[in-house]
Amino acid sequence: MLKKVLEIDADNCSGSCISYEKDDVLGVVDYGLDVHLSNKTYEHGALDPRNSLIFGVGPLAGSKLPGTHRLIIVGRSPVVETIFLSTIGGAGLPLYKTGVDFVKIDGRAKKRSVVVIKNISGKMSVKFYPIEHDVLMDIYSKDEAGIYALHEYVVDKYKDEFLKNKVYLDFRVLAAGPAAINTNMGAINTMVIRNGNILKGSDGWAGRGGFGSVMAQAHNIVAVVYGGDKDEHVFKPKDLKDMNVVNEIFMEHLEANMTDSARKSTEKYRYVDKYKSGGTFGVNMSTLGAWLPMFNWTSIYLPRDKRTQMYEDFVKNHYLKQFNEEVIETKQWRTCGEPCPAVCKKYSGDRKKDYEPYEAFGPNCGIFDQRAAEQIGFAIEGMGFDAIGFGNIVSFVLECMQKGLLSKDDVGVDALPNFDPMTFKMKDSFIHAKIGAKLAYDIAYQRTDFSRLFAHGIRTAVRKLADKYGSGEGDARFSDIANYLPFGSDGYIAPCQYWVPGFYIPLQVQGKFYTYYGSDFYAPKELGKKSADRSVKELFSGNSGICRFHRGWSEKLVGILINEGYGIDVDYYEHCKKTLQKLKDYDTSAGVVPVFWETKRVIDIIRLYFREVRDVSGTTPELDKWIKMFEKDEYAAAKAYWHELLIGVNEIVSWGDIESR
Repeated sequence: MLKKVLEIDADNCSGSCISYEKDDVLGVVDYGLDVHLSNKTYEHGALDPRNSLIFGVGPLAGSKLPGTHRLIIVGRSPVVETIFLSTIGGAGLPLYKTGVDFVKIDGRAKKRSVVVIKNISGKMSVKFYPIEHDVLMDIYSKDEAGIYALHEYVVDKYKDEFLKNKVYLDFRVLAAGPAAINTNMGAINTMVIRNGNILKGSDGWAGRGGFGSVMAQAHNIVAVVYGGDKDEHVFKPKDLKDMNVVNEIFMEHLEANMTDSARKSTEKYRYVDKYKSGGTFGVNMSTLGAWLPMFNWTSIYLPRDKRTQMYEDFVKNHYLKQFNEEVIETKQWRTCGEPCPAVCKKYSGDRKKDYEPYEAFGPNCGIFDQRAAEQIGFAIEGMGFDAIGFGNIVSFVLECMQKGLLSKDDVGVDALPNFDPMTFKMKDSFIHAKIGAKLAYDIAYQRTDFSRLFAHGIRTAVRKLADKYGSGEGDARFSDIANYLPFGSDGYIAPCQYWVPGFYIPLQVQGKFYTYYGSDFYAPKELGKKSADRSVKELFSGNSGICRFHRGWSEKLVGILINEGYGIDVDYYEHCKKTLQKLKDYDTSAGVVPVFWETKRVIDIIRLYFREVRDVSGTTPELDKWIKMFEKDEYAAAKAYWHELLIGVNEIVSWGDIESR
C-alpha cells in the first residue's frame, strides 16, 4: 500500500516527502515498528534524537466513515521504555489535509522550536521557528496555564500561515508543557481550532507514554502545527468517499446503514437514558459503585457495604450529581473535531471531563468535588502531565503522608491530608487538591529536592524515597503502597482505573485498553489468552486510526473496508497479530519485557478482587482454588497466577521460552 511520508530532519531544520510502500505496512503502528526495528533504536535511550517520533493517519482517513481520523503517535516511550502508542481523536483530519500519511521526526534542533507543516494550494512547506527558553517559560507561567498558554500563543502567532482567501483552514497544534521539558512524563495536548480560534473543552491528549518529553527533549520541539487543503486520496475499487457505497457495505455486513450503526455503537459516549448521563465519566461513575477505586486503592481493604456507602455519599450524590447538573443537563458536549454522532467530549467551562483522569485525580486522590477536581486537574493538565499517571503519583504521596512515611515539610506543603476513608469529610477534597496541584507545579519545574525524586516517575521514585527516608515498617513502606506495572529494569505504566486483573496482565501494551477488562472471573491462562486476543482487536483501532468508541462496528468491518477500498486481500486479524509479534521482538531486543509485580498493593488488588468477585457472583472450583492459594502464601500465589497469565498470553503472541520468567 503506497504511503506518503514526511521525513523531518530536526538537525537541519528541514523536511521532505517520500513515497513509501511495503506489503506489510498498512497503518501507523506497522510503519513505526518498521522504522524502529530497521534502525535498531532499542540500542539508544528513549530521549535520544535517534528515537524517531512518528505520527500519522490510518488507511481509512479521507473516507466518509466517522471516527477514522484519529491521530496515532508511535515511538519509544521514556516511561515504558519500549515501543508504545498514544492516540488523539480528530487530530488526524488536518494532517490528512496536508496530503501526508505519516510524519517521522529525527534529530535534534539546535534551538527549541515550533515546527509548522502546511500544504496549501499544492505547495508543501516545513518551517522551524526558534523560541527562546525565557520566552517559553514566560508563556508557560501566564496564569499558570502552562501547555494551554503555549497552545494559545502558537495559534495566535502562526494561524495566518493557514489563511486562504481570507478564511482560516482547519489546523492543529501538538503542544508540550513544562513536564515535557523537565521530566520523562510529558504528554502532548491538542485542541480543535475553527476559524482560527480554539474551541475550549475540545481537549485531545496523547497522554500515556511520555511522547511530549520525546518531542521536547529528544527533538527540541515544543509544538508542531499542521494543516492544509489537499484532499486527493482515491479509494478503489470501492469509493469510500461515496456515502452510498459506504452504506452498501454496512447493509451487506451489518444489516444497518452507517449512521445507525455508528449511533448504536457510541451510545455510552453520547447519552444513556437509563443513567440519565453520558460519556465515560457519566456512565462509569453511574455503574461502578463499590468497584470504584478510592484513596489510592485502599478502598479495596474495606467491606463492600462501606464502599457502597462511600460511593453513594461521595460520588453518586455529589461528584456525579455535580457533573450531571453542570454538563449533561446543559448539554455541554463536543466532538473531537470530525463529524461524529458520539459527541463524546463532555466539558464544563474550558475543560473536558473524562472518567480516567477525573477518577485518577478525583476519588483515587480522595477528591469528590468537581471544584476541587478542577483545581488539581488544571495544574496537572496545564503542566502537561499524563493525568492518569500523575494522579497515581499524587494518590501515592497522599497515602505516604497519611501513613507517616512523609511529612508535610518533606513534600513542601502546609497541611496534612485526611486520607482515611473512615473519617473523610468533603472539605478534605480541597486540601488534597491543593497538595496535588503543588506537586504538579513542583515536579513539572523540578523546583525542590523532593520533586526531583519523581522526575522519572513512580517506579524509580519508590526506590529513591526508600534510600532517602528509609524503607519503613510493616504495611507502611513505600514499596508496599505504590501501584504500577513494571517493564524491564526501570520502565513502568500506571494502570487504568478499574479494579480488574485485566489491567495487570503481562502484555506488550498496558495502561490502555489492550486487554480484557470485564469484572467476571476467568482462570488465568484463559484470561491471558482472552486479553492477548483483545490486544489484537484493539490494534484494529490503534493501527488503523479509528476511534475505539466505534469498535462496535469497526472491529467487524475494518478489514473489509480496507480490502474493498484498496483492492487487496488481507486477513486483518492475522495482520495485527503479526504486528504485535513485531512489538514483542522489539521488546525482547530492548530488554524491556513485562516483569512480575513489585509491590504489595498490586498483589492485594488481585487477591482481594478474587474475594470480591466471589461475594458478588458466587464461587467456582477454579476461583476457590486461587482464593485458598492466596490465603496460604500470597506472594507465591501471585507469582503462580502471573506466570499462568503469561502462558495464556503466549498462546496468542509468542514470547518463546517463558519458563525462566
